[in-house]
Amino acid sequence: MKKYSLFKVPFWALLVPLLLFSSCKDDGETLKGSEYDPSKPVTLTSFYPLEGGARDKILLDGDNFGTDHNQIKVYFNNKKAAIVSSSGDRIYAIVPRLPGENPRISVVIGEDSVVYDQRFNYTPQAQVTTVTGSGDREFVPGTLDQAHVCAKYLELDAEGNLFMTWRDGVGDEKFGVGRVSEAENLVTSMYLAASSPYPYANGITVDRKTGMMTVSHESVVEVFFSFDPREGWYPRQRNALFASAHGIPTGDQYMNFISFSPYDGYLYTRSRDGSVVRIHPDTYEATVVHTGSKNAGSKWPYGSQYGQGINPNKPWELWMTLHSNASPNEFRQGLMVLDLRPEHINKGFKRVNATGGSGHRDGPLEDAVFNYPKDIKFDNDGNMFVADYGNHCIRMVSADGIVTTVAGQPGVAGYRDGGPIESMFNNPWGVAVNEQGDIYIADFGNSRIRKLVIE
Repeated sequence: MKKYSLFKVPFWALLVPLLLFSSCKDDGETLKGSEYDPSKPVTLTSFYPLEGGARDKILLDGDNFGTDHNQIKVYFNNKKAAIVSSSGDRIYAIVPRLPGENPRISVVIGEDSVVYDQRFNYTPQAQVTTVTGSGDREFVPGTLDQAHVCAKYLELDAEGNLFMTWRDGVGDEKFGVGRVSEAENLVTSMYLAASSPYPYANGITVDRKTGMMTVSHESVVEVFFSFDPREGWYPRQRNALFASAHGIPTGDQYMNFISFSPYDGYLYTRSRDGSVVRIHPDTYEATVVHTGSKNAGSKWPYGSQYGQGINPNKPWELWMTLHSNASPNEFRQGLMVLDLRPEHINKGFKRVNATGGSGHRDGPLEDAVFNYPKDIKFDNDGNMFVADYGNHCIRMVSADGIVTTVAGQPGVAGYRDGGPIESMFNNPWGVAVNEQGDIYIADFGNSRIRKLVIE
């Protein structure tokens, strides 16, 4: 596991260069100095500090920047930094969140784009806290400090409502759908059942523009459930309408997940045999966009999935994790991606991480190994977060394809809040990411919901 440094540049260390930069105003006021001259090159000399984390201040020195900070763009790799001001030979900027390991800093002004030779040493800061849950698996609604939860899968809307589904609980609420609101300090139920429930409470998806939440049924292809915030999230059964027989074998009609794609506004769900169904969220018209593995010539793997998500940076990408019953064998313990665009969809799911069974290995995604990966979700920058169930930790796949362990101790189960090295999980199952990039984790073995903040 990569150990992140908790080093932060003390404020006094920035005081001297900031005093030299006394004409810089925190409100971004335009400063007196030389204007940008497009006939002359933009040059870079140095920056300070050389390392730090998100929201740290940084001073970029050079020449021919101009004094209009609105005309300047600064990038850490591909992440855009906020510009406070410029004096013409010094830019005052704010380090962006999660730009990638050892990012290069580039300055873009007009037609000029230049890059510092030296890389910035980015040190992520991470902290795990407990949102709710007592360790008791029997669901009990109430305030965050009093409620009991046993969540498996999670999702968030744009308003910060955290939705959870669960099964394998205890008592009279073994199966259910619930809502967690940090703003209201409240955990409430939306659907409860003691046995043989409908829905079977697996994957959740939310259209963040409308707030509409959809839950998969699991074992009936035609059925799913919607929860409309305008109706107080009252559960309603919906029936998918196929123009012709869907052809999915009876024994493989396990539709564990459903995902809303902003690429085309449709819902997507996958059966155990590998068939993918597209559903219109308003008319419920349904189409099998690719047949499954038991049909001749299909390139899609067979097997149950334990996570599914859409990459918001590339909303035509449907991602999933496959478990130990997948076949052929090389698809087991894998992260898969499917391009939903019509010209690509017939190429099928592509495995993107290394084969080799259960294990833990960070690094480039094509070399990374997981141990029963469960749910997957993305932040708005395209970073994927994986609940690595068997390794008792949370992994991140950066937008540029690098896997790191961001919280938990690989292979060690436990319960502890704290930094990335100190924190511990017990079979984390579900994940969700809010608009700010905070990660919520269904820590199933500990019967708690945890929150991971990375900066």
